[in-house]
Amino acid sequence: MTTRITAACLIAALVVAPAFAAGKKNKDRKDPTAAIKKKLDAADLPTDVREKANKVVQDDSAKLKDAQSKIDSIITAEQKQARKTAQKDAKTSGKKRKEAQASVTAAMKLTDEQKTKLSAAESELKSAQAGLISDLRGVMTSEQFAKVGLKTKKKKA
Repeated sequence: MTTRITAACLIAALVVAPAFAAGKKNKDRKDPTAAIKKKLDAADLPTDVREKANKVVQDDSAKLKDAQSKIDSIITAEQKQARKTAQKDAKTSGKKRKEAQASVTAAMKLTDEQKTKLSAAESELKSAQAGLISDLRGVMTSEQFAKVGLKTKKKKA
């Protein structure tokens, strides 16, 4: 149960964090594993564990890139810009997560077909991210996992 909650929170953080990062260039968006690679390099891990973890990330990166490219192909440039603007507005106005998400979705003006395709593509991305987290947990202890900064917040009661 806690593994699922941890994975779900991490997935959410991996998906949302790049969108809210200030000053990031679009090139970082093309590599969905960049943030994890950076955290692995910064963490004080034994060399063998770091090598295993980097190998796992490298092996799973193709699935993540494919899933992210599917999402990117569904949304038009205008919709991406509208999403970016709406996210920025939601952040500055201090909206809560659900309210912010609703305003971002409304600003994008997705067609029913896009909504369907986007939902399927996002599910595929979440599945790929969950696989990566699962694989990383297989090569790292929970302490090492937390040291990398991949530990997640506990679910609110």
